[in-house]
Amino acid sequence: MKRFFTLFLIAVVCFPLMAQKPTDAATSDSAIVYPTTQKYLAQLDSLRSQFDKWEYTGADTLGNPYYFYLFSSPTFYAAPVRRSIGQLSYSDSLSSAGYNTAFPSYLSRRALDEQIDRELLYVYTTSPWLIRNDEHQGEGADGIRTDLPTEVKPKVRLTDRFASAVETTPGEPGGDGLEIEVRKPNFWKFSADFALQFLQNYVTDNWYNGGESNYSLKADMTIRANYDNKQKFKFLNTLEMRLGFQKSQNDNTHKFRTNSDLIRLTNKLNITAVKRWDYTVMLQSWTQFYPGYHANDTKVYSDFMSPFESVLSVGMTYTLDVKNFHFDATLSPIAGNFKYVDRLSLSTSFGLKEGKHCRLDYGSNITANYRWNMFKNVEWRGRIYYFTDYSRTQVEWENTFNLKINKYLTTRLFLYPRFDDSGKRSKNGSYFQFLEELSVGFNITF
Repeated sequence: MKRFFTLFLIAVVCFPLMAQKPTDAATSDSAIVYPTTQKYLAQLDSLRSQFDKWEYTGADTLGNPYYFYLFSSPTFYAAPVRRSIGQLSYSDSLSSAGYNTAFPSYLSRRALDEQIDRELLYVYTTSPWLIRNDEHQGEGADGIRTDLPTEVKPKVRLTDRFASAVETTPGEPGGDGLEIEVRKPNFWKFSADFALQFLQNYVTDNWYNGGESNYSLKADMTIRANYDNKQKFKFLNTLEMRLGFQKSQNDNTHKFRTNSDLIRLTNKLNITAVKRWDYTVMLQSWTQFYPGYHANDTKVYSDFMSPFESVLSVGMTYTLDVKNFHFDATLSPIAGNFKYVDRLSLSTSFGLKEGKHCRLDYGSNITANYRWNMFKNVEWRGRIYYFTDYSRTQVEWENTFNLKINKYLTTRLFLYPRFDDSGKRSKNGSYFQFLEELSVGFNITF
């Protein structure tokens, strides 16, 4: 109405001037302005005739029904949201309402819809608690989101999450009222694997092709404590412990005998050289827990610190980490092997001179470790060890296949070929040795 009266006032003032017959001096300018004036006055007459027929009906809405969405009861309409995210276009909406996109009326209606959409989306995002009902349901008294309060307060303040190390006051460095404790990153990572394996074989005394009953129990534990500052320095420590016992029906001398026995500590210091290559100083030491016997034989063939071996080497380590596969190999052209045998009677069995407890050799060493997740629930871990003092050679290749049955139950196959020409030969004159174990048991990772 205000707009109408403004336009009407302009028309009343300007009409007498525009309606005068132009003078000869202004004939050319008036000839151009006069048709436009007549057209504008005709539009004013049409607008006045529309409002002459308008009557107040008691509805508190604007005369333009398109603004109904803004001034009616607060309602959530899906169309503005769908148009804002591209699920619905303005062309489809107006075409279904009968608008032809080829006419100017389409553009004016689209501009109006865009303005209304902006206003509705502003309310939806900033004050959703004001929306009382949905366009597909009746009016509600508590709104659509009854669980959304008008003010959301944090349950935990920032200052409550940190312990105060130093009290600060405003105006001093850090004195912004926050009580913050700065903690240094922890570069240590600890992990452990534990496995308990069982093996049982029962044979009656009249079994047609012979054999004997035996029971085996084996425990493995690996503890790792690794330091990595994510820059150039790594300190890797691994402790491996393996101990297994077996009981044989035909062994009348020993109630139990060891079938697997190892204590091995590996300490490795790495300093990054280039990509995948590190300078490395490594110390490997190993012995066993318990005396080792043969069936029906009281002689001790090995024992704790008999032997004890320690290899200190200097070289470089190559590391490769790809999907499901890890490999690292330390190549050490300089290595020292210290061997100690506590029982003098076993000195010659481990390459020492008779009556001597220790021996020190210098040579070269290669140590490699790998881990490969071959298939789902099938893992292959291995270690390759090589040392030579250029007069003798010691090679070990440990292979462990873990076939995971479920989270805790695992079938394990252990294959361990070994070559050492410093020890005694076998009955067939070979320095080659081999150990194989197949067992089922529990496996836990910490």
